[in-house]
Amino acid sequence: MIHHYEYGLRRYEDCFNSRQLLTLVTYIEIINEAKALIQAEYEWEKAQAISTYLALVSDRCVDRNCRLSIWHTARASIERASTQHALNLTWNYPEINGAGELWVSCADAFASDYENLCALFGTKPGTTGIPGIEQHDSKSIQIESASADNLTHIPDNSVDAVITDPPYYATIQYAELSDFFYVWLKRTLGDIFPELFYLELTDKDREAVANPSRFRNMGVSPEELANQDYEAKMAMAFAEYHRVLRDDGVMTVQFNHKDSGAWDVLAKSLIDAGFEITASWAVSTENPQNLHQAQKNAVSSTVLLVCRKRDPNAEQAWWDDVRIDVRNIVFEKAPELEKCLTEDSRPAADRVVDPQRRIKPPGINLCLSAFGSALSVFTKYSSILDSAGNPVEPKAAFEEVRQAVVEYRLQNLLQGKDFNGIDPLTQWYILAWDTFEAREFPFDEARQLALAVGGFDVSDLVKKHKLLDSASGYCKLLTPQQRLKKRAFSVTDTEFSARYLVDGLHAIIALYQEEENTEPVRRFMKNTGLVSNDLFMRTFEVALKVIPRIGDEKKRIPEEKALLDLWLAMDEIKAKVSYKQTELPLNNGQLSLNLDFGG
Repeated sequence: MIHHYEYGLRRYEDCFNSRQLLTLVTYIEIINEAKALIQAEYEWEKAQAISTYLALVSDRCVDRNCRLSIWHTARASIERASTQHALNLTWNYPEINGAGELWVSCADAFASDYENLCALFGTKPGTTGIPGIEQHDSKSIQIESASADNLTHIPDNSVDAVITDPPYYATIQYAELSDFFYVWLKRTLGDIFPELFYLELTDKDREAVANPSRFRNMGVSPEELANQDYEAKMAMAFAEYHRVLRDDGVMTVQFNHKDSGAWDVLAKSLIDAGFEITASWAVSTENPQNLHQAQKNAVSSTVLLVCRKRDPNAEQAWWDDVRIDVRNIVFEKAPELEKCLTEDSRPAADRVVDPQRRIKPPGINLCLSAFGSALSVFTKYSSILDSAGNPVEPKAAFEEVRQAVVEYRLQNLLQGKDFNGIDPLTQWYILAWDTFEAREFPFDEARQLALAVGGFDVSDLVKKHKLLDSASGYCKLLTPQQRLKKRAFSVTDTEFSARYLVDGLHAIIALYQEEENTEPVRRFMKNTGLVSNDLFMRTFEVALKVIPRIGDEKKRIPEEKALLDLWLAMDEIKAKVSYKQTELPLNNGQLSLNLDFGG
């Protein structure tokens, strides 16, 4: 409970109020009494299974009936504490009647999962055994609890397929989350599986995640040591997979980390272990009920990497040649990847009900999916050397991928029109919205996008152009009003510089938001020449495409709302600029005609 210690949660019992504790402890006592009766009536293996099922039901009760459980207001239902892959405190928490409703609802949910599992085995719930498993014949299923870096129970070259979904650095601290359940399971299953519950809490030292809390006060950055530990364990695991996999076997790796550094480590681990990537597939894994969250820089797809053992006699290659192949495969695969990432995967009935719903653009997922395609080129060689003979690491391929994706997306957004006239700063701004679909995202991702676009240093985005505000490894796109206050641009037409088109966009947005009408925008665009600037109008249109559109009026992004209003009024703005005549002077409200007919 390290993270919640300062909030009064010093022991796991503090995650429950007295009534919840009494309910759950009573369940544990009843289960332990029932275990003795079960063991007296059934053979040991069946008694183990029944006791395990009861313990899992009780753990589901723990998950739903604690101070960390969540009340879902929209659905008027209770969500489990572990729903968000983190144990978060809530202002208010729901409770369920422990006298009957809690156990019954959790048991029903467990029974449904059990029936689905039985269906996979081809048996029916309630039968005395699972055919084929008890005899351990050639079609049997065997589940082992073992470490992925030490598969000593599996012979060399004996496995046809390896499917793995490895942890992603520090994204989820599985062992720390498991402790919440471990302390309860230990009291119901500790005597049945003593080899699994001999520790006070779960084993953090052998876990393959980057956990900085394990490396504090060692004289070196805890994050750096945690990353090194994670990378070493990943390398050992892939080496074991290579050992047990048949020469004609296949391994599928699921990966969806948005940090390109994680991809670099994954690629190096696969190459060092002797694998090459032969195919990659982008699969949308986002909840269709939560299709668009504009304020979050989230990865919504998983990339499936298909790997095989690399030919031990694979050749070396030169980076100058491989670089061309990497760019070509990105442009070749990008349309297919985009289709996979953007097609509407909802059931037909939902598409009929809401046919106009905006489908999430490819965003950062396109770049990550393209990484997989690039690795299929990069990993087929034993090594890749630059012109000086030095080894080239996978991150060089990822930089090439980013540049190719930048070109591809700009071409698509501009519908084939030339984008070279658009300044690099504006290109970056457009692609930041297109890629991250969020106002806030990691600063390193902003840096890498700046490198891909070229033409300026990423620090200029904060200090010089004041497009970003950065802190604690993250950055945030500033609004036009915030940039105006920092004097990043001027809304006075005589002081305005049209060097950066993004400044023009922000200027008209700021004017419109301040005055709440289009007349100041019309004057500004006329006097600065923006109204007749084709590149500016092209940028205007593209910005409106890439800034996320949110259905909830209260959550709409201000830039998108203002740009849409101005776009709808643009014909009127242009017409007034073109046809508004100079007014003749009036004298006391009357038209003054000075006609001189003198000779």
